[in-house]
Amino acid sequence: MNFQPRRLRYTRRDLLSSVLGAGTLACLGCNSLSSRWSGALPFTGSVLTPNRDVGHRLRVPTAERFASASDAENPNADIRHARCVIIGGGVAGLAAGYELLKSGIDDFLILELESTPGGTSRSTQYQSDSFGSLRAPWGAHYLPLPGTHNEPLRNFLRECGVLDESGAAAEQMLCRDPEERVWANGRWQYGLLPMGDATTEDISQVERFQKEMSDFAQTRDANDKPWFVLPTSRASDDPESLALDQLSMSQWMQSREFDSPRLLWLVDHSCRDDYGLRADQTSAWAGIFYFASRMLDPSQSTESAPVLTWPEGNCFLVDQLVRKIGDRIETDQAVLSMSELDSGTLSLSALNTQTQKRSNVTADSVILAVPQFIACRLLPDSLGEVKQNRIEMAQSFQYGSWLVANIVLRDRPKENEPAMCWDNVRYQSASLGYVNAGHQTGSDHGGTVLTWYQALTTHDTALTRTELMTLSWEEAAEVVCSDLEIMHPNIREHIEAMDVMVWGHAMIQPTVGSRSNPLRTRASQSIGNIHFAASDLSGVALFEEAFDHGRRAAQAVAQI
Repeated sequence: MNFQPRRLRYTRRDLLSSVLGAGTLACLGCNSLSSRWSGALPFTGSVLTPNRDVGHRLRVPTAERFASASDAENPNADIRHARCVIIGGGVAGLAAGYELLKSGIDDFLILELESTPGGTSRSTQYQSDSFGSLRAPWGAHYLPLPGTHNEPLRNFLRECGVLDESGAAAEQMLCRDPEERVWANGRWQYGLLPMGDATTEDISQVERFQKEMSDFAQTRDANDKPWFVLPTSRASDDPESLALDQLSMSQWMQSREFDSPRLLWLVDHSCRDDYGLRADQTSAWAGIFYFASRMLDPSQSTESAPVLTWPEGNCFLVDQLVRKIGDRIETDQAVLSMSELDSGTLSLSALNTQTQKRSNVTADSVILAVPQFIACRLLPDSLGEVKQNRIEMAQSFQYGSWLVANIVLRDRPKENEPAMCWDNVRYQSASLGYVNAGHQTGSDHGGTVLTWYQALTTHDTALTRTELMTLSWEEAAEVVCSDLEIMHPNIREHIEAMDVMVWGHAMIQPTVGSRSNPLRTRASQSIGNIHFAASDLSGVALFEEAFDHGRRAAQAVAQI
């Protein structure tokens, strides 16, 4: 195949610095940076993005959202009615539908903007002569084994065959060994921390940090509510706990005299991995929550809960929800307006993004299972000041941008032990490394798909989002290859294809003060027969949170 070079709009140095940061340039070095400039990439691929057009339409007055002639409503079309309409087919919306069914309500619809449900938990099926067929995720790729306090989620996992009746996880769904490795000093080491040449002080601080996280995991308030637990709706709002929200995680680490470079990197990596924020941007409450909420039995061990994972990541769980809900899910449906009828019933107008045809549906209740910056603009104009307050409230929610790549390998790069793990990271890297999507299949040789992640952690999130959206496929692929080449110098020759996903609003970010922000709590409160459900209402973008909010909203509908 003839690949033609395409001139990039930036110098390679500027491109890598803007996406990966100066640390990557230091790792590459000036000579290496020049010699590896390829011009043409020896493989193909595409850039994928969520549908952004709807978000832009919602910024204009309601009457102008169906402006084009092709949007014209068919006056002869029947207006459907449902007891409940759920807007958004991500995990929260699907969980709401699942809970409605469990409550005996089957008269509902889920209207999803994209062509497939799942939100950031979607996946793509890849075909290759080297491995046959393999699905790889575009977002969350694992779920920590839930504790016994989260019985609703455990019951769902039992229905899916993930847990047996006793609550034990199915062996094939637990992350198989070797689970993780880190690249440091020019070689791979098992584990996420390179402890081979760690000092006595490094080891001492890591152990002290683990002990403090275990203590936090066991801390409860006067009403016996834990400070840190999943889902966060069960967590205490004790003033002493919320005081942690007024510090950054870096400030808290400094206050506890944690200064081991290895430990500081681990904490920063963890914040970027779950929140898309650096440790100096992350609320100390959220930073501690990352570690403390995942301990199954902190009185016995400081180890985190075992990881449940699948080649397609959390799309496996999405598929289970979709199967249970069935044809009540309608995709390619952009809901652009909602109004309240005299009877109190809600009327929704949607645009089919494939046919450009408009349709109407009425509902006794609506669940807005979409981020707050979307939900607030879908509220009926008749709410007046209430709607305006919600729009202003949504401005206090900050979302991060991510670049994710699925890299199809015809063969794996040759390397010495330890062999490729499920999670593969580089010490002190600006990227989050890659997950081997084929790890759970038991195949340790030959072709596979690597899912590479990068959270954009600049302070100006709006500017970063705009710049990210303008990246060409060639530029994005060059960034991914350059990062991987530090660990695998010849990886380009093994790449068969690479797709890149640009997430402009990938996840809510728990910045300093976000947990204790009263606007966050108020945003989850229903407005009459309109209910809200999305993980951003928790301030942390986790499957457990989306599942919990979906259930809560559905229960509110069932009680009407």
